[in-house]
Amino acid sequence: MVVALDVRGREISPGSYVRYINTGTLGTVMDILEREGEIWVLLDNNLMYRPEKLEVIEHKKKDREIKEKIEDILEREEIKDIDTSIDACGAG
Repeated sequence: MVVALDVRGREISPGSYVRYINTGTLGTVMDILEREGEIWVLLDNNLMYRPEKLEVIEHKKKDREIKEKIEDILEREEIKDIDTSIDACGAG
């Protein structure tokens, strides 16, 4: 079993919620991989990161709730017919 440790020495495992310390990117760990002697952490954005550049953090319930509300609104939103008879040139 491959063991990955974050920037603070805490163990990273599949399902952990992490932050990439260089950009603040957040994500859920999908897998821990070893390639050519190096350990990599695969996040749900389909990118791999070095574990020492990640920080295990608490997944905030509020963030998840906001994301779910946005997804719900987008699913329910219907695009109405657009009136294309308007002659608009975009100037002024």
